Amino acid sequence: MLDRPIHQPTVRVPFAKDAPLLMLPGTLCDERVFAPVLTALGCNAAILPLRGASSAAGMAQLVLAGAPERFSLCGFSLGAIVALEIMAQAPERVARLALIGCNPGPMESGRVAARAAVARDDFVAWSCGDADAPRDTPVRRLLDEMAAAVPEAQYRQQTEMTLHRADSWPLLGDIDVPTLVVCGADDCICPPALSRDIALAIAGSRLALIQNAGHYVLVEKPDAVAHELAAWLDQPAQLHARSHHD
Repeated sequence: MLDRPIHQPTVRVPFAKDAPLLMLPGTLCDERVFAPVLTALGCNAAILPLRGASSAAGMAQLVLAGAPERFSLCGFSLGAIVALEIMAQAPERVARLALIGCNPGPMESGRVAARAAVARDDFVAWSCGDADAPRDTPVRRLLDEMAAAVPEAQYRQQTEMTLHRADSWPLLGDIDVPTLVVCGADDCICPPALSRDIALAIAGSRLALIQNAGHYVLVEKPDAVAHELAAWLDQPAQLHARSHHD
């Protein structure tokens, strides 16, 4: 069971009525990272914090245990890695898939030590790609506030998920649901080239590169992301022809 229930929407999602929207945030993020986009969409969603497991596969199991039988799935950053694990474990339960700021590959061995050494208090500056960037901006204040609210133990769990994630590249060619791939054009953590390759690997997917935005495209350009998500949610869900047991 989940150590904390999925937040239930207070209003019915006006899109994707056949499959409620479930969103997974990134490292040191909570439901606030999706709030600007959901406001622009005019809807709500179930949002699950990433805690209670030290692997992406384990986190996927926790999500599936508390999720609706069938749902539209949107993952940001580490949440996108978990979303791909969900696709590996139970593809028949996902009606639509959106990957925002995603890296589907394993952590390169030469980067493990450096990433493991990033302390919680330094993560936001590291993930923004510029430690000297101004902190007194609405986006940076939001990121810092979310990070400060995450306990150290939860950050270590999230770091373990990142360091030891599986290679999801082979999975991409089997994804057969409406898929949206979103990336900030200035993302230095998950560069646009990664998103281009993801979109090429998933047949029929749509790639949206959002200009003048970095890794936190959700809060930097929420209207642009909401526009893409609205079109994605409006697509008819497709039934899977197979499950992970086939």
